[in-house]
Amino acid sequence: MSLMPKPLPKTAANLTSQLKNNSTKIPLRQWCFFASLTIALLSGCQEQPKPSPTVAPIATPKTTAATNAKDKDPEGVLERVKARGKLVCGVNGKLTGFSYVDEKGVWSGLDVDYCKAIAAAVLGDAKAVEFKPLLAKDRFTSVQNGDVDILIRNTTRTLTRDVAPNISFAPTTFFDGQGVMVRIGAKPNSPSISPTASPSPTPTASPSASPRPTSTPESRTDQDSKSDQQTSKTSEEVAIALKDLSGKKICVETGINATNLESTFKEVNIAIEAIILPDLDGVLNTYAKGDCEAISSEKSQLAAWRSKLPRPADHKILDLSLSKEPLSPMLIGNDDRWRDVVTWVIYATFYAEELGVNMDNYTIFKDTKNPEVSRFLGTSESLGIELGLAPDWTTQILKQVGSYSDIYSRNIAPLDIPRGLNRTWKQGGLLYSMPFR
Repeated sequence: MSLMPKPLPKTAANLTSQLKNNSTKIPLRQWCFFASLTIALLSGCQEQPKPSPTVAPIATPKTTAATNAKDKDPEGVLERVKARGKLVCGVNGKLTGFSYVDEKGVWSGLDVDYCKAIAAAVLGDAKAVEFKPLLAKDRFTSVQNGDVDILIRNTTRTLTRDVAPNISFAPTTFFDGQGVMVRIGAKPNSPSISPTASPSPTPTASPSASPRPTSTPESRTDQDSKSDQQTSKTSEEVAIALKDLSGKKICVETGINATNLESTFKEVNIAIEAIILPDLDGVLNTYAKGDCEAISSEKSQLAAWRSKLPRPADHKILDLSLSKEPLSPMLIGNDDRWRDVVTWVIYATFYAEELGVNMDNYTIFKDTKNPEVSRFLGTSESLGIELGLAPDWTTQILKQVGSYSDIYSRNIAPLDIPRGLNRTWKQGGLLYSMPFR
């Protein structure tokens, strides 16, 4: 269709003619008026193009951190573990009692059992775990980068670690503390083989069934009586416990352990000779050769080392703590659902012990009339659905791994470490589960 102007209407033509004939007679103001009117009329004579159909604007979603994370990982760790069919668990691999792999590729330890408990709850199979040994310097980045689904590697929860980017902690599984081990037997005549020497763990080693302890664990009654031996100490009691170390040589690793050791002895006014060494292997080798009379490190480390010395009975771990070392699982910080799952798996092991349920007797509670127990076992309510787990998730934990008491008896009791703070709150300890309701 042509957009050329149509012939001027009669009114416009008359006005134009009148302007031409009377231009000399019309005042400037009227001239301007008529000129404007003529222009307006000419503009209105042109055929206007038809407007395009109105299209509703499409809202562009705002790009947020949450959106980006969802696009990158639309489901989260829980769904990823389920889809993969196994849990990738970061561990130490060389610490007896906590995470250790022997020459046959058999894994054992408290940390190992918690990896298995999570797999039992999420996948129904405690064996569906890939254990990934990590060096201390690599453990945090492995969690942040998603190389492991969870880190359970004798890691102390601290403020600076808790606020680190994309890091979160689950409830403490073992309340540790720096201690002192002294030699009560004869001084060695020749250098001893370092008890830390162990086969290099293979990252892809297949997990096995729950390992049996290398020595017969104590009975529950013996454990309870021994656990009462470990109590908090006043400054005066610490001084009495340490007085025999006056003037002695004590090996310790440089850093916070050395600081804790020196400040403790300074506070109780006891002079010692601290032999500060650059790493734990150097500390232990020096002690094993007899070049120092005592050694200071976390008590879990001391107990593991003592178990590998030629004569463990010649070494005594003093009943005192120089620091607080709450060992806690670490996981990615931007996945609340996964943190909830790990948190409640740990609470389940605590709560089972409170209820008196363990891997040996859980079957007799199947038809219990106790509402608290039936709710916990999922026979009356399906609390697991709230977590994205099967209704029998707690039963799977008990069946394949056990309660906290089972885990402790199997892994820590053989190291002769009193339960102390690692008792339930009903026994004066710090293990306290949130309510299952």
